[in-house]
Amino acid sequence: MLSVEIWAEINKSCYFLELQAELQVRLDNKPALPREFPMYMRIFLFSIFMFLCAGSAIAQRPGPEFWRKVGCQPFEARTKLEEFDERRSSVIIKGFTRITTLEVQGVRIDAVEMREMGNGPRAKGIVVVLYGTVQSQNDNRAFIDYDEIDSLLNAIDVISRVDETVSKLVGFEGKYRTQGDLELAVFRQTRSGNAVILSTGICEHASETLTLDDLGKIKAMIQEAKARLDELR
Repeated sequence: MLSVEIWAEINKSCYFLELQAELQVRLDNKPALPREFPMYMRIFLFSIFMFLCAGSAIAQRPGPEFWRKVGCQPFEARTKLEEFDERRSSVIIKGFTRITTLEVQGVRIDAVEMREMGNGPRAKGIVVVLYGTVQSQNDNRAFIDYDEIDSLLNAIDVISRVDETVSKLVGFEGKYRTQGDLELAVFRQTRSGNAVILSTGICEHASETLTLDDLGKIKAMIQEAKARLDELR
Protein backbone atom coordinates (compact mmCIF):
# COMPACT_ATOMS: atom_id res chain seq x y z
CA MET A 1 0.00 0.00 0.00
CA LEU A 2 1.35 3.39 -0.99
CA SER A 3 2.22 5.87 1.75
CA VAL A 4 0.62 9.29 2.18
CA GLU A 5 3.79 11.05 1.03
CA ILE A 6 3.90 9.16 -2.28
CA TRP A 7 0.22 9.92 -3.00
CA ALA A 8 0.90 13.60 -2.32
CA GLU A 9 3.75 13.63 -4.83
CA ILE A 10 1.58 11.88 -7.45
CA ASN A 11 -1.24 14.40 -6.99
CA LYS A 12 1.24 17.31 -7.25
CA SER A 13 2.67 15.95 -10.52
CA CYS A 14 -0.79 15.50 -11.99
CA TYR A 15 -1.69 19.09 -11.04
CA PHE A 16 1.36 20.53 -12.81
CA LEU A 17 0.64 18.41 -15.91
CA GLU A 18 -2.91 19.80 -16.04
CA LEU A 19 -1.61 23.39 -15.79
CA GLN A 20 0.90 22.78 -18.56
CA ALA A 21 -1.78 21.34 -20.82
CA GLU A 22 -4.12 24.28 -20.14
CA LEU A 23 -1.34 26.81 -20.91
CA GLN A 24 -0.54 25.01 -24.19
CA VAL A 25 -4.19 25.21 -25.24
CA ARG A 26 -4.28 28.97 -24.57
CA LEU A 27 -1.13 29.54 -26.57
CA ASP A 28 -2.51 27.52 -29.47
CA ASN A 29 -5.72 29.58 -29.54
CA LYS A 30 -3.86 32.98 -29.42
CA PRO A 31 -3.81 34.78 -32.79
CA ALA A 32 -0.39 34.89 -34.42
CA LEU A 33 1.52 38.20 -34.45
CA PRO A 34 2.80 39.61 -37.68
CA ARG A 35 6.38 38.68 -38.40
CA GLU A 36 7.57 42.32 -38.72
CA PHE A 37 6.38 45.90 -38.26
CA PRO A 38 5.34 47.85 -41.33
CA MET A 39 7.88 50.43 -42.56
CA TYR A 40 5.78 53.42 -41.50
CA MET A 41 5.63 52.07 -37.92
CA ARG A 42 9.41 51.72 -37.85
CA ILE A 43 9.89 55.33 -38.99
CA PHE A 44 7.35 56.59 -36.44
CA LEU A 45 8.93 54.75 -33.50
CA PHE A 46 12.45 55.79 -34.54
CA SER A 47 11.38 59.47 -34.69
CA ILE A 48 9.93 59.29 -31.16
CA PHE A 49 13.12 57.68 -29.87
CA MET A 50 15.34 60.41 -31.39
CA PHE A 51 13.10 63.15 -29.99
CA LEU A 52 13.32 61.75 -26.46
CA CYS A 53 17.13 61.44 -26.67
CA ALA A 54 17.51 65.05 -27.86
CA GLY A 55 15.26 66.36 -25.07
CA SER A 56 17.26 64.47 -22.44
CA ALA A 57 20.56 65.89 -23.74
CA ILE A 58 19.23 69.46 -23.68
CA ALA A 59 17.90 69.03 -20.13
CA GLN A 60 21.30 67.86 -18.88
CA ARG A 61 23.25 70.77 -20.40
CA PRO A 62 24.49 73.09 -17.58
CA GLY A 63 23.47 76.72 -17.49
CA PRO A 64 25.86 79.70 -17.46
CA GLU A 65 26.20 79.62 -13.66
CA PHE A 66 28.02 76.28 -13.98
CA TRP A 67 30.48 77.27 -16.69
CA ARG A 68 34.17 76.98 -15.95
CA LYS A 69 36.91 79.03 -17.59
CA VAL A 70 39.04 75.91 -17.87
CA GLY A 71 38.44 72.30 -17.00
CA CYS A 72 40.62 72.23 -13.89
CA GLN A 73 38.74 75.00 -12.03
CA PRO A 74 35.98 74.12 -9.54
CA PHE A 75 32.33 74.52 -10.48
CA GLU A 76 31.42 76.79 -7.58
CA ALA A 77 33.19 79.71 -5.97
CA ARG A 78 34.87 78.80 -2.68
CA THR A 79 34.88 82.30 -1.17
CA LYS A 80 32.53 85.29 -1.24
CA LEU A 81 35.16 87.40 -3.00
CA GLU A 82 35.61 84.78 -5.68
CA GLU A 83 31.84 84.61 -6.17
CA PHE A 84 31.68 88.38 -6.73
CA ASP A 85 34.69 88.29 -9.05
CA GLU A 86 32.98 85.70 -11.28
CA ARG A 87 29.45 87.15 -11.14
CA ARG A 88 27.74 87.81 -14.47
CA SER A 89 25.04 90.25 -15.60
CA SER A 90 25.81 92.62 -12.71
CA VAL A 91 27.84 95.81 -12.28
CA ILE A 92 30.47 95.01 -9.63
CA ILE A 93 32.31 97.82 -7.87
CA LYS A 94 35.75 96.89 -6.54
CA GLY A 95 37.79 98.93 -4.09
CA PHE A 96 41.29 97.92 -3.03
CA THR A 97 44.34 99.12 -1.12
CA ARG A 98 47.75 97.65 -1.86
CA ILE A 99 49.87 97.07 1.24
CA THR A 100 53.28 98.63 0.60
CA THR A 101 54.65 99.36 4.06
CA LEU A 102 56.55 96.06 3.92
CA GLU A 103 57.85 94.14 0.94
CA VAL A 104 58.38 90.44 0.34
CA GLN A 105 59.88 89.44 -2.98
CA GLY A 106 57.30 87.90 -5.29
CA VAL A 107 54.32 88.46 -2.95
CA ARG A 108 51.64 91.16 -3.04
CA ILE A 109 48.76 91.63 -0.60
CA ASP A 110 45.70 93.82 -1.22
CA ALA A 111 42.76 94.72 0.99
CA VAL A 112 39.67 94.34 -1.22
CA GLU A 113 35.99 95.20 -1.09
CA MET A 114 33.48 94.13 -3.76
CA ARG A 115 29.82 95.00 -4.03
CA GLU A 116 27.03 95.35 -6.53
CA MET A 117 26.15 98.79 -7.83
CA GLY A 118 23.69 100.48 -5.48
CA ASN A 119 22.79 99.04 -2.10
CA GLY A 120 23.40 95.42 -3.00
CA PRO A 121 25.34 92.85 -0.97
CA ARG A 122 29.09 93.18 -0.54
CA ALA A 123 32.11 91.09 0.37
CA LYS A 124 35.49 92.08 1.75
CA GLY A 125 38.77 90.40 2.46
CA ILE A 126 42.31 90.19 1.14
CA VAL A 127 43.94 88.96 -2.05
CA VAL A 128 47.36 87.32 -1.94
CA VAL A 129 49.15 87.40 -5.29
CA LEU A 130 52.28 85.44 -6.17
CA TYR A 131 54.01 86.85 -9.23
CA GLY A 132 57.65 85.75 -8.94
CA THR A 133 60.49 87.99 -9.97
CA VAL A 134 58.62 89.40 -13.01
CA GLN A 135 55.05 90.61 -12.62
CA SER A 136 52.75 89.51 -15.47
CA GLN A 137 49.09 89.17 -16.36
CA ASN A 138 49.16 85.50 -15.37
CA ASP A 139 49.44 86.26 -11.66
CA ASN A 140 48.29 83.49 -9.36
CA ARG A 141 46.05 84.85 -6.64
CA ALA A 142 44.09 83.56 -3.70
CA PHE A 143 40.95 85.19 -2.27
CA ILE A 144 40.58 85.19 1.52
CA ASP A 145 37.28 86.38 3.01
CA TYR A 146 37.33 88.72 5.99
CA ASP A 147 35.89 85.99 8.26
CA GLU A 148 38.88 83.76 7.46
CA ILE A 149 41.64 86.28 8.17
CA ASP A 150 41.87 85.58 11.91
CA SER A 151 42.19 81.85 11.28
CA LEU A 152 44.99 82.53 8.81
CA LEU A 153 46.85 84.75 11.29
CA ASN A 154 46.56 82.10 14.00
CA ALA A 155 47.82 79.46 11.60
CA ILE A 156 50.86 81.60 10.78
CA ASP A 157 51.66 81.86 14.51
CA VAL A 158 51.39 78.09 14.95
CA ILE A 159 53.22 77.12 11.80
CA SER A 160 56.09 79.49 12.57
CA ARG A 161 56.85 77.51 15.75
CA VAL A 162 56.96 74.11 14.06
CA ASP A 163 60.37 72.47 14.50
CA GLU A 164 62.01 69.07 14.93
CA THR A 165 60.27 68.53 18.29
CA VAL A 166 56.90 67.88 16.61
CA SER A 167 58.03 64.48 15.31
CA LYS A 168 60.52 61.79 16.29
CA LEU A 169 61.27 61.21 12.62
CA VAL A 170 64.05 63.03 10.79
CA GLY A 171 61.91 65.25 8.56
CA PHE A 172 58.87 67.33 9.46
CA GLU A 173 56.40 69.69 7.85
CA GLY A 174 53.59 71.96 8.97
CA LYS A 175 50.92 72.95 6.46
CA TYR A 176 47.85 75.18 6.31
CA ARG A 177 45.50 75.86 3.40
CA THR A 178 42.74 78.44 3.07
CA GLN A 179 39.43 77.99 1.29
CA GLY A 180 40.83 79.87 -1.71
CA ASP A 181 43.87 77.55 -2.03
CA LEU A 182 46.53 79.71 -0.42
CA GLU A 183 48.90 77.20 1.16
CA LEU A 184 51.60 77.76 3.78
CA ALA A 185 54.13 75.04 4.45
CA VAL A 186 57.06 75.08 6.88
CA PHE A 187 59.64 72.33 6.52
CA ARG A 188 63.18 71.52 7.54
CA GLN A 189 66.05 72.32 5.24
CA THR A 190 69.19 70.28 5.76
CA ARG A 191 71.67 73.15 5.82
CA SER A 192 69.85 76.43 6.47
CA GLY A 193 67.24 75.40 9.06
CA ASN A 194 63.50 75.86 8.47
CA ALA A 195 62.06 77.31 5.28
CA VAL A 196 58.58 78.37 4.16
CA ILE A 197 56.81 77.69 0.87
CA LEU A 198 53.90 79.95 -0.01
CA SER A 199 51.87 78.60 -2.93
CA THR A 200 48.57 79.13 -4.70
CA GLY A 201 46.78 78.29 -7.91
CA ILE A 202 44.94 75.24 -9.22
CA CYS A 203 45.53 75.23 -12.97
CA GLU A 204 48.81 77.16 -12.94
CA HIS A 205 50.53 76.46 -9.66
CA ALA A 206 52.82 79.21 -8.36
CA SER A 207 55.04 79.14 -5.28
CA GLU A 208 57.61 81.22 -3.45
CA THR A 209 60.26 79.91 -1.06
CA LEU A 210 60.59 82.26 1.92
CA THR A 211 62.32 82.52 5.24
CA LEU A 212 60.60 82.65 8.61
CA ASP A 213 61.40 86.38 8.70
CA ASP A 214 59.54 86.79 5.41
CA LEU A 215 56.59 84.92 6.88
CA GLY A 216 56.59 87.38 9.78
CA LYS A 217 56.44 90.26 7.29
CA ILE A 218 53.54 88.63 5.48
CA LYS A 219 51.68 88.33 8.78
CA ALA A 220 52.22 92.04 9.44
CA MET A 221 50.96 92.90 5.95
CA ILE A 222 47.82 90.80 6.49
CA GLN A 223 47.21 92.52 9.83
CA GLU A 224 47.51 95.94 8.16
CA ALA A 225 45.12 94.87 5.39
CA LYS A 226 42.60 93.72 8.02
CA ALA A 227 42.90 97.09 9.79
CA ARG A 228 42.09 98.85 6.50
CA LEU A 229 39.01 96.68 6.09
CA ASP A 230 37.89 97.44 9.66
CA GLU A 231 37.77 101.12 8.68
CA LEU A 232 34.95 100.32 6.25
CA ARG A 233 32.46 99.62 9.05
